[in-house]
Amino acid sequence: MNHRVIMPDLGQTAAEGKILRWLKKPGDRVSKGEALFEVETDKVTMEVESYQRGYLRALLVEEGQMASAMSPIAILTDSPEEVYEGSDVPGGHTPLPQKSNSEAANLGGSGSGASVPSGLVLQSRPSATPAARAHARELGLQLDRLAGTGPGGLVTRRDVQAALIKEQSSNALSPMAAMTAKSAADIPHFYLTVDVNVSGLLNWRSHWNHTHPDLRASVNDIFVRAAALALKDVPHLNVRYSEGQVERQTRSDVLLVVASDTGLTLVPIRDPAASPWEMYLKDMRIVLEDARHNRVKASLDAAPALGVSNLGMFGVKQFTAIIPPGCGAVLALGAIREELAVKDKQMRFEDMCSLTLGSDHRVIDGVTAAKFLQRIQAHLNSL
Repeated sequence: MNHRVIMPDLGQTAAEGKILRWLKKPGDRVSKGEALFEVETDKVTMEVESYQRGYLRALLVEEGQMASAMSPIAILTDSPEEVYEGSDVPGGHTPLPQKSNSEAANLGGSGSGASVPSGLVLQSRPSATPAARAHARELGLQLDRLAGTGPGGLVTRRDVQAALIKEQSSNALSPMAAMTAKSAADIPHFYLTVDVNVSGLLNWRSHWNHTHPDLRASVNDIFVRAAALALKDVPHLNVRYSEGQVERQTRSDVLLVVASDTGLTLVPIRDPAASPWEMYLKDMRIVLEDARHNRVKASLDAAPALGVSNLGMFGVKQFTAIIPPGCGAVLALGAIREELAVKDKQMRFEDMCSLTLGSDHRVIDGVTAAKFLQRIQAHLNSL
C-alpha cells in the first residue's frame, strides 16, 4: 500500500515549514516513531517522527524547500519492491492528485487552504500534529482519548481545545484538579499586587448603565477590556511558554474563569478591546450565558496568554490565582472597597481594588508585569 507523508500542522502561526534535512533516504526502512526529517519554522527547529512504518520511496519536497502545512512531502510503501504512484514516470514522480474542497471537508480539513492528501501516513501513538501534542501536554490531556477531525483522524490543536471544554462540561472537578495540579507543579509563579483607584470606573459604569438600561456593564466587563488594552500596550506580557520557546500572541485574547452549573469553566474571549463597547458587551452576555450552561465552544485555536479570575463579587479583598495551562499570566480581581486616602493634605474616601498578577517567570519578568499593572490603571483613569 502507498502512504503519503504530510507536513504536519506546527501551530497556529506556522502555516509552512522548511525541510532542513531528510534523516532517511529513498529505499530506507522507516519504523513507527522514528525521526524522518527536520523542519524549520519561524519559531522552532524540530524533528518530525513517522507515524507509519514502511519504506521511504520518494521525496516530494527536497531539502531547503518550503512546504505548506497538511501538504504531501514524501511517499512510503509497505514493501521495498511495491510500485508507488509516479514511479512509472522516468526520472521523477507525477503530481499527487488534489482533493476537492468538499472532499477535504469530509475528511475534516482545517480550512487552511492546503490540499488534503489521501492514504495519509501519520498513525502511531496516536496520530496528532506536534502543536496538538504540545497543547495536550500543557493541559494534562491524553491524546489517545481524543477524536481527531483532521485528515485520516489526525488530532489537531483545535481538537485538543474542544476536548478540554467538553471534559469541563461533563466532569468539571476532574479536569480542574488535573490542570491546577499541573500548573502549580510545572509553572514557576511569581506575584505582584497593586491597589488601583476605581472611582473613574464606577462613575463611567453608572453613566453607561443609566443611558443603556438594556445593555448594562459590569465591573468585570470593564476590567477585562482594560486588561486587553494593557496587553496591547505591553506585548511582552502577551506571551506563553511552549516546548522551551517563547510563543508571542498577535491578538489580545483573554481567558476568563467563570463559575458554571458544575464548577469552574475556562472561557476564551476574542480580543475584548477590538470592538466598540456595544458589540463587546453583547458578545460578553452571550459568551457568559453559554458558559454558565456548559455551552462553551472552542472559538480560538490556542489558549490566550492572559487569564482573568474575579472573586471580588464574593467580598474577597485579595487573592492569588493559579495560571491556567497554556497561559503566561493570570489577573486576580479583588473586591472594590472604600479606603481613607490623603491627597493634597486632604483626607477623603476613595474607591480602591486590589489586583494581583500571577506570571510565569520563564517568559515574564517583574518589570514587564509591573508595567502591565500600571497600564490597567491608566486605562481605568481614561474612562
